[in-house]
Amino acid sequence: MKNSTFKSTIRFNRSKAAVLGLYLLIGTSLNAQFAFYLRPTVNMKTNKSTFGTLHQMNSYNSVTNEHFTFVNRPMFLDGHIDLGVNVGVQIKEKHFIELGISSDHSSIGRSLLTHSTVIDNETGESYMRDAYSHNTTSIYYWRISADYHNNFWKNKKETIAFRSMAGIGVLLNPSGNRNYSANGSASGPGLLSSDDFGFGIINENYGNDEMHQIEPDVFITDYVSEIEIYRGVSPYVKFGLGVDFSTKKDFHLFSFDVSYILNSIVVQQQESKITVMDHGTETNYRYNQSSRSSGLYFTLSRKFQVHPWIPLKRKKDQI
Repeated sequence: MKNSTFKSTIRFNRSKAAVLGLYLLIGTSLNAQFAFYLRPTVNMKTNKSTFGTLHQMNSYNSVTNEHFTFVNRPMFLDGHIDLGVNVGVQIKEKHFIELGISSDHSSIGRSLLTHSTVIDNETGESYMRDAYSHNTTSIYYWRISADYHNNFWKNKKETIAFRSMAGIGVLLNPSGNRNYSANGSASGPGLLSSDDFGFGIINENYGNDEMHQIEPDVFITDYVSEIEIYRGVSPYVKFGLGVDFSTKKDFHLFSFDVSYILNSIVVQQQESKITVMDHGTETNYRYNQSSRSSGLYFTLSRKFQVHPWIPLKRKKDQI
């Protein structure tokens, strides 16, 4: 009886010691090496579009004929502000790993320059006048990321810190892996109702006329775009630099990051059709543009540490 009681006591003490040791080990590791945080983000980006399709890209950015010049905008800000949140872990002092989700937009930009001949009613003289139309067509995505950050430099007061970053991720199209027309969103001076080809874009200088006269007996009768999407999931790589701003008491104020995301495949393709009626003869001009949704990202963020509540501080006796 005594022997059984003694063995039970030993087993109980061993269990208590094991649990206590595991608790101390985890607690010491978390407080000594790890810190968990949330980072809400606000993003703006530049988009890049290219003449061509998924199978053929062209290096030029404009095409000119006797009636107009159609311009692909190779790099532009589409004006969208995207919101997201990252969940991060700080490992020791310089290393950070973050998982994040954010909204994103793939955009294609184009401009139309029409060469119009205007006749002065009083003098009867004709003169040339150019009219511009700038438009973008954007498609909504979700961006899921996994990033590694390294704090490689701090000033002496530790109020400014620089980070390098690298990561991978995917763009997710909520519409899935399919092509479509007359969906998505378009921004510009005006948007007509969709027809059998897609979106109709009209220049604000056209007024309310159905036809835009550019010369005597020469009209632009139609200017529409068909939007297509390729692949619901597309992977990408990311690299960049970040700056963290803090007070002297280790209170984080905000961060500003500049990164470049390179997507591996085309995620948006668009064909524009411009119809010209020249002295009764109708000609259709078609131009293809593509976008990988690659570009520069500008990110403002604020880090909120959730464990431990007291931010990690470098020991004074460290060299």
